[in-house]
Amino acid sequence: MDNPKEDWLIFENTHEPIVTQQEFDLVQELRKNKRRPTKHEEVNPFSGMVYCADCGKKMYLCRATSLTEDQEHLKCSTYSTDKDACSAHFIRTVVLNEIVLNELNKLLSKVKEHEDEFVQAAMDNSVQKQSSELTKAKKALKQAEKRITELDRLFTRLYEDNVSGKISDERFSMMSAGYEDEQKKLKATVAELTAYIDRAEQKSADMTAFISVVQKYEHITELTPEIMHELIEKIVVHAPDKSSGHRTQEIEIHYRFNVAVTTAVADSMKYDKKRKAA
Repeated sequence: MDNPKEDWLIFENTHEPIVTQQEFDLVQELRKNKRRPTKHEEVNPFSGMVYCADCGKKMYLCRATSLTEDQEHLKCSTYSTDKDACSAHFIRTVVLNEIVLNELNKLLSKVKEHEDEFVQAAMDNSVQKQSSELTKAKKALKQAEKRITELDRLFTRLYEDNVSGKISDERFSMMSAGYEDEQKKLKATVAELTAYIDRAEQKSADMTAFISVVQKYEHITELTPEIMHELIEKIVVHAPDKSSGHRTQEIEIHYRFNVAVTTAVADSMKYDKKRKAA
């Protein structure tokens, strides 16, 4: 007889893990964005990862037997269903592929050659300053928690003095109200400091994890779903700009763990000229 899920008891971290947390998270991301193979029996690396800058919705892949590789593109899903809800913009996958490959390899080179500079920029502060602020936050947290414990003892003593008649009810009400107000403020401070410390420590751990993934690659020649999900959180495509006389688009690449965001310009005309020259 099956045991109902609500009756399950789960005890975490009691055995040595078979895979790392990072590997587990990657598999979950791949499963979440799983798409069926295309006509070429391959899963497109951009599936589920490209978003429209205007409406924030995912852009879906347009592939058909009548389209060549150069014609396949990603299209805003909102505009496809409601032309008044978003602008009509798309990007060809071959152009996006070239942009992302170029930006990823620039990132790999930057991390390998200037790791300290990359870490400093990604942390928004120098490592030393981040460490110093974290130390101060932990010290302030410890002091606040100690004071909260002291106030609990003072509450107890105050109550006992009131019961024994050492202090009047009026005095008890005034003093207890002051203690309660101080403790309320301290608990709010503790919550803020705890959140700050958790974020700082998590960002440091995320940075270490990201760099360890980057160091796996020397140079990327082909995008795969695994590479995309290991290194990139999402890609945001802006509407085309034709003010220069030809069509260009701004592309934002958001890397995993919020370590960095790079912006590039997709120029279909330059891509086509390069292809013809080759």
